[in-house]
Amino acid sequence: MKVVFNDAGDFAAVRAAEDWCAKHGLSVGAMERGKPRGLLFGDYAIAKWHNLRQADKDALHGTMTGDMRNGPVTVAVSPDFTPAEFVQMNEAWRAAMRLVTAA
Repeated sequence: MKVVFNDAGDFAAVRAAEDWCAKHGLSVGAMERGKPRGLLFGDYAIAKWHNLRQADKDALHGTMTGDMRNGPVTVAVSPDFTPAEFVQMNEAWRAAMRLVTAA
């Protein structure tokens, strides 16, 4: 699945993409000029692209690419995740977050 963000203004597209990822239970990797940002379902701290080993990159659920300052920015979620799996993972993540915040 790919979603493109074309918001105008400095970092507007990347902020919109980050918000979309947060709403869908995706953690976003650290920003590094000219490099993709890794995406993982769940709550993770993801290093900059150049610090990820190939095994780490292979384990990502997707990437965020594009011009992070001026847009457009593309969020691409791996085709290994069908829409049903995406919804299930998102629902499981939200349920887990409710448990954490309720405690």
